[in-house]
Amino acid sequence: MRKLFIYMTMSMDGFLCGPNGELDWMLRTPDQELNDDIVAIISSADTGIIGYPTAIGMIPYWVNVEKDASASPGDRDLAKVINKQHGVVLSNTEVKLDFPNSEVVVVKSDNELIDAVNKFKNQPGKSIGVPGGVRTAQKIASLGLADEYLLMVHPVAIGSGKGLFTKKVNLQLVSSKSYGSGVVRLRYRSV
Repeated sequence: MRKLFIYMTMSMDGFLCGPNGELDWMLRTPDQELNDDIVAIISSADTGIIGYPTAIGMIPYWVNVEKDASASPGDRDLAKVINKQHGVVLSNTEVKLDFPNSEVVVVKSDNELIDAVNKFKNQPGKSIGVPGGVRTAQKIASLGLADEYLLMVHPVAIGSGKGLFTKKVNLQLVSSKSYGSGVVRLRYRSV
């Protein structure tokens, strides 16, 4: 069975974004070691599960970054590995998306989400990542579907926002790493 990991960037006080989805608090300081590790993390998966609202912004963004000669080499490296993944876009209604290497999976209940995730986990391949979409990550965490959590904690507190966990989840620390930019990577396993 394939492993599913949630990969999220968060503030030191545990928020994935501000109250209205703000991401302006994330560090933009160049950090090659951090970028290389993010590329390696994303490369460890060949499938990415993302919620519909996030997908309509995130997928075209990374497709364009890969083609943009003015983008930083680090961003282009990241775009290449993201764009190689098979995208699974979760939606509660039928939607037509014209994104390369992607499919829409309609899930209207927790049971349908559990069935969909287990279907992908039982297919051959590398790990499955959940790289974005607060509601999608919250739901996958609350249903106990994540095997691991990779959290990139930025050295900033934003005071309020949207967190990953909506109920108690027992975790075991697998590893941690700090970067020159002040970001700390925490890797937890569900127990």
